[in-house]
Amino acid sequence: MKKQGYLLIAVIYVLALSGCAENQTKVAEGAGIGGILGAVVGGVVGHQQKGDHALGGALIGGALGAAAGGIAGSQIENKNAKPRQVPVASQAAPISQITMQQIVDWTRQGMSGDEIISRIRTTNSSYALTADDISYLRREGVSQRVVETMQAR
Repeated sequence: MKKQGYLLIAVIYVLALSGCAENQTKVAEGAGIGGILGAVVGGVVGHQQKGDHALGGALIGGALGAAAGGIAGSQIENKNAKPRQVPVASQAAPISQITMQQIVDWTRQGMSGDEIISRIRTTNSSYALTADDISYLRREGVSQRVVETMQAR
């Protein structure tokens, strides 16, 4: 009976170690490690009792250790879990409105009117130009096509 208890402990130990190498979760890893430690401790304690209850101690210790290890692994897994993010088109970062000052700056830097118009359309920028705004844009050299595009938006 004594040899069977040690053999069972050895088999549990080997199976648990080989299973842990392939586990992808902390729950399974915790259960495996807890089961091993519980079986070893239970087997030792059971062996020291009158009547040599190593096998029963190993089985009880292994079951309790696996349960405790699984709970501990679950807690670790939940703590480390990242919130699931579902990409949704409406969650995309909004492209900001292009300001009149940006358009003036781009014109001064030599950006073509076509490129400025493309950026206005891409960002879906809109403008409510006053007569003063139009005069300002023209004084700063913004092309008529860009001003017309801004007025149309």
